[in-house]
Amino acid sequence: MSDKPGKNDSPESLRRRQLLTAGSAGAVALALGGRAARAEDSGGSVSVAADGEYERVPLRKDTVRVTAVQSIMRAVRNTQNPGPEMRANLDHMLELIDQANGFGGRQDLVCFHEQPIMGWNPWTREEVLRVAIEIPGPETEALGKKAKEYGCYITFGTYAKDPDWPGHLLLNGVLIGPEGNVVANHWKTNNIRGFIPGWDIFTTGIYDVLDRYREMYGEDAVLQVARTDIGNISCSITPRQPDVIRALAMKGLEIRLSSSSGGYSLTEAQVIAGHNRLWSVVCNQSVSPEQPGFPEFSGSGDTAIFDPRGTIAARARSVHEEFVRTTIPMAAFRRSRTIPPGVPMEMLRPVYDRYVPRDGPNGQSSYLPADGADASRHFGSIRNW
Repeated sequence: MSDKPGKNDSPESLRRRQLLTAGSAGAVALALGGRAARAEDSGGSVSVAADGEYERVPLRKDTVRVTAVQSIMRAVRNTQNPGPEMRANLDHMLELIDQANGFGGRQDLVCFHEQPIMGWNPWTREEVLRVAIEIPGPETEALGKKAKEYGCYITFGTYAKDPDWPGHLLLNGVLIGPEGNVVANHWKTNNIRGFIPGWDIFTTGIYDVLDRYREMYGEDAVLQVARTDIGNISCSITPRQPDVIRALAMKGLEIRLSSSSGGYSLTEAQVIAGHNRLWSVVCNQSVSPEQPGFPEFSGSGDTAIFDPRGTIAARARSVHEEFVRTTIPMAAFRRSRTIPPGVPMEMLRPVYDRYVPRDGPNGQSSYLPADGADASRHFGSIRNW
C-alpha cells in the first residue's frame, strides 16, 4: 500500500500510519555514509545492512540517564465510566515523572510498566475497549507535556485502540519524545498462545493480522526500531521472544524497553541482553494493594536494567514503588557496536524455511474473540498441529 494519502484517509489516520513507519528506512537520517546495503524482498525494503553497520541518528549527548519506575497497578473497576479512575492513574504517573526528574536530577528516559493507565483484569473485549486509549490522545498529550518540561523520553505499555483497526484490541509500547510528541507506537509483535487452560490472550499482535499489516505499513514496520537521539529503541512488549529480539538486533536495536505486569523471567532477560549485546530495561509493577481481584503481590518487583554483557546494571531492592536508575554510556557503546556478527544463516535458513509453527499468522484477520475463553477455543481450532 502506498504511503501517499488516500481519499478516505483522515489526518488522524495519516498520523497513526506515520508513527508506525517512523522507524523505517526512509524516515531517518543515516550515519553510515554510502556503505549500507539493504536486504530487499517481495515486501519492500528492510533496514538490515550488509556490512555489520546499522542505521542511526546522531546522539544528543554521550550518555543516557535512565529511570525505570516500579509503580503500582490499579485496574479500572467501573468500565462503564472509566474516565475518573484512568485520570487518577495518569496523575500518579505524572507525579512520578516529577519525582524521577527531581532529587536525582534530570533524566533522559523514564520507563513505566505494561499497564499503568488502566491496569489489568480479565475483561471481555467489550469491557476492555472502553478503557483502551487512542494514540495519540489525551493521555499521551498529558505525558507529552511532562516530557517537554523535562526534556526527556517517556515510555509505557498500554491497551490501545485504533480507528483504522475497528474492534481490535492492541497492546502497545509507546515512546514519547522530549518535544512532547509520540515518536514510537510499537504493537506487540505476537502472543504466546495457550496462556492458561481454557483462557487465552485476545489482544491483536502484528502476527495476528500479518498480511494486512504488511499491506498497510510495509515490511520494515513489522519489526520496528525507533531511531532516536538517545539510541535505537524497541518498546514492543516481547516476553519469551528471543528470535524476535535477535531479528531486531540485526536491524540495529541498541536499547530494548520491555514493560511487564505480573512478573517476567529475569534469567531470560539477562540472556537476551548478553546474547544480542544490547541494553535492556524491563519495568514491572510494584506491590499493588488497590488492584481488584488479585493478591497485592501478584508477581511484583524485579524491575531491572541489563547491560550488553547480560549483567544487571541496576535492580529493584524491594517489591514496593521505587526508582531503578543507571547511566548508559551510549557513545562509547556505539564505538564497537555492530549487528550480531556470527549467525550462521546458511546453516539455519533451510531449517527455518521448513519449520511450521503450531500457531500460524493472521489468526485474528477474520474473527475477533469476545473474551479469553472464546480466544482459547478459537486459537485452539486453527492450530497447525
